[in-house]
Amino acid sequence: MWKRNIAIHEAGHALAAWLSGSRQIQIALADEFRIAVLSHGQEVEDCAAVCNYTRGTSAVIPRLVICFSGVMAEHVYSGDDPEELLKKGGRGDASDISEILKECRARGSTQDECDSLYHRAYDISLKMVKRYWWEIIALAKMTEHASHVPDNKIGMLLSLFYSTSGRNFSFDEKEFTGD
Repeated sequence: MWKRNIAIHEAGHALAAWLSGSRQIQIALADEFRIAVLSHGQEVEDCAAVCNYTRGTSAVIPRLVICFSGVMAEHVYSGDDPEELLKKGGRGDASDISEILKECRARGSTQDECDSLYHRAYDISLKMVKRYWWEIIALAKMTEHASHVPDNKIGMLLSLFYSTSGRNFSFDEKEFTGD
């Protein structure tokens, strides 16, 4: 029912959440009524899909990278401009990014510092998506097949990849270059 780009978008979020230390991650595609059903009957309304996770860190850059990683995965897949994707399908992501930056400003960050955080997370998320593209594809294929992928299956799959097994990342750009 849903296009592959939606599964890839949510898989991008899931991988970034995993790399930030979250181990309770699930993905659900919405039904024809735009309702995604998660574990324990939890419903998310008016969406195409959802990646639900517990936060693995409170650090700003990883949180922003998680927000950006969905549109970056979709960008790598489709070639569409990430900023346009944020305006169209990633409206919730754009809202989350704005909220995180608003928190930073409330804690005393300047607009220039917030702009720097935005661009740094944007760049890191693109590098992360390119570096872990096949892991994202594996998650997306699982999501397309099952419509709902609970946390134990996401954990099992990502634990199989040496590149993502049992590692937490600092989200330094150097972590996502090379092999």
